[in-house]
Amino acid sequence: MDSSVIESVEAIRRGDPGDMLRRIKELGAQVHDAWGIVQAATLPPHYGDVRNIVVLGMGGSAIGGELAALLLQDELKVPMSVHRDYGLPAYVGRDSLVVASSYSGNTEETLSGFEEARKRGSRILALTTGGALAERCKAAGLPFVTFSYPSAPRSAVGYSLGMMLSTLSKLGFVRDLSSDIETAIRELGRLEERVHEGARTNEAKELAVELYGKIPFAFGAGTMGVMARRVKGQFNENSKNWASFDVMSELNHNAVVGFPHPGVAKEAITVLLLRSQRDNARHQVRFEVTRELLDRSSITHRTLEFTGSSMLSEILQMMLFTDYVTFYVALLNGADPTPNTAIDYLKERLAKA
Repeated sequence: MDSSVIESVEAIRRGDPGDMLRRIKELGAQVHDAWGIVQAATLPPHYGDVRNIVVLGMGGSAIGGELAALLLQDELKVPMSVHRDYGLPAYVGRDSLVVASSYSGNTEETLSGFEEARKRGSRILALTTGGALAERCKAAGLPFVTFSYPSAPRSAVGYSLGMMLSTLSKLGFVRDLSSDIETAIRELGRLEERVHEGARTNEAKELAVELYGKIPFAFGAGTMGVMARRVKGQFNENSKNWASFDVMSELNHNAVVGFPHPGVAKEAITVLLLRSQRDNARHQVRFEVTRELLDRSSITHRTLEFTGSSMLSEILQMMLFTDYVTFYVALLNGADPTPNTAIDYLKERLAKA
């Protein structure tokens, strides 16, 4: 391992021709901008009078919906779910709000669900930068909110989350969240001071060095369970690295039994325990026992936890920190964190099928 590639600002810039680091740094600004974009948009008032909300999306576009649903589960006036597939669940109908979230506007699974929602007469709102989704909304006279942010879709997660939170607030499903968002962004700035590329003592760089050559497994509960999926995906896409995730409490009913074998797991795996001061009390106990079981099987593990005035603040801090870690691991791997050639190849093959 050549750790010099992450030791100086100059070396980091050489390893990041696509400027992924800039996108990571803009997380707070993305959320702030996204909130304002939706608040300034005109949304049909009757969209707030529905029996359920279904978000269509894949990747980072879906993560925003999943995080919003769990962050606000104690406030939401109707059920909210995320559909990561083609088509729609059978229960979606005329009294459903279908939010089609696609960064590019060309995600085929999302477009499939969008067309099915039109057939069923659902109330449809699109959140996108443009593409086929925006064009279809224009043609059908359906409301859509656009934003402009040139990046890889996963790097626009602040827009995905911020626009979803703003939509739910504007339509009256939850209270005004503007104060929570501004406070969370301020707290995020304090973490940035500790992990940016020029920081002398850098926790993110230190963890990246520990994780080099390893397969990270992210464990989380509740909203941090969604973050575990996000962390897994960022290791895949940014670091070009194998990774996996699991969610508490389910992992206590199966995954813990598999800790002892194969023996290579002791050298290959590091478990990241994504914790929150707001974890359910029983989850807190479960995490402690899970740590004991990992120790018994000699599996390396690290606990990540951040202090914030709200769960939103904790989530944004966890997102920023782990994005930095995956960025630094990418450079240690000798990989450019921006391009996703495997996904580009997959899309080309699908287009021909």
